Amino acid sequence: MADALEERTARLLTDYLECCAREPGTPEPQPSTPEAAVLRCAATQLQRVHWPFFSVYRGYPGNRIELAARVAEAVLSDGHDLSWGRVVTLVTFAGTLLDRGPPVTTQRVRRNEIARDCQRLVALLCARLAGQHRAWLQAQGGWDGFCVFYRTPLPLTFWRRLLVRTFLSCFVATALLFAWTRVYREL
Repeated sequence: MADALEERTARLLTDYLECCAREPGTPEPQPSTPEAAVLRCAATQLQRVHWPFFSVYRGYPGNRIELAARVAEAVLSDGHDLSWGRVVTLVTFAGTLLDRGPPVTTQRVRRNEIARDCQRLVALLCARLAGQHRAWLQAQGGWDGFCVFYRTPLPLTFWRRLLVRTFLSCFVATALLFAWTRVYREL
């Protein structure tokens, strides 16, 4: 049975990823928790600032779980300092993979595939955040600490540096993964 932190993490991830995976043209549901509202706001800001990067992965046709797992490994690896910026970047990236883009004729199979991938991404990210990085998450005050961190006004330069570092780390990780998959396919 899951503990309170794991349940809260799963609820937060489900709220955000289901919001991203909703049918095109469907209104955005209200956030289910305060941390869900903060995450949506932070993710929207991150996507707006780094739209060229995220737009490449919108409606991703490949294996979303495998790509998210590789990016999670790169972003949350032990060699990097974990931060709320990295967490938001990873969750935003996973949500972008589920985003279907503008209304298009969507087959039932595709809808079922996206719903299944949404559940799998929740499980993957929950295992990484509430499992592997549990100690860090607890040391930061859990999801209450997340809300305090993003609601506390910090200098604009701090946010710019944090977002640039996070974005560059994710970009480098994604570029390396992309190059690796190209080389791997040719073998």
